[in-house]
Amino acid sequence: MWDPVAYALGFIDCDNISARCMLTIFALFATKTEASLLRMLKGSPDVYLSGPIRKYIMDKGGRFHLRWGCREVLYAKSASGDTYITGLAVSKATDKKVVKADAYVAACDVPGIKRLLPAQWRDWEFFDNIYKLVGVPVVTVQLRYNGWVTELQDLERSRQLRQAAGLDNLLYTPDADFSCFADLALASPEDYYIEGQGSLLQCVLTPGDPYMPLTNDEIIKRVTKQV
Repeated sequence: MWDPVAYALGFIDCDNISARCMLTIFALFATKTEASLLRMLKGSPDVYLSGPIRKYIMDKGGRFHLRWGCREVLYAKSASGDTYITGLAVSKATDKKVVKADAYVAACDVPGIKRLLPAQWRDWEFFDNIYKLVGVPVVTVQLRYNGWVTELQDLERSRQLRQAAGLDNLLYTPDADFSCFADLALASPEDYYIEGQGSLLQCVLTPGDPYMPLTNDEIIKRVTKQV
């Protein structure tokens, strides 16, 4: 069971993840009986996570430049030799513009940040170290069922659709290509529980390399077989 937990924490196996990370989480599980119960958002992240953040920013006068791709980080040097960002060159189709801000924060995947950073910044060790990072492909699959997949104690209860049943938690398995999974109809019922329907299983396939070249239908077929 160690590898599934390692994959869930950092998308890499026990041979490559920091021992401190694993020791911390298992020490927590061992000393606090409720620690293994992981609560999730009660609904869609767009409503319960990014939505409130977006509203807060807009209430403060901030703006979102949606569907604009960042093409270049523009920067200059001060008289003292310090480097500072002057703006972000963005584009959408044939339209181009420069976005300026009080502060700049990049939240990218590994390949994305490597493309975004100016090549000259590799002169600094901090940024050069980023190019030593290796990204891990991850595939997420959602499957809807006409029963309750994680209800293992009562067969009759698992087949009825009058009331949600099963395990309300993030679950791990060493016996499938998906290291962790959850029934969103139970864990995030506000948006994912639908009356008259069963489990909405979300499975995280990591590492996802074998699945990246497959069609959606083939991915669904393989994951369904393992469920």
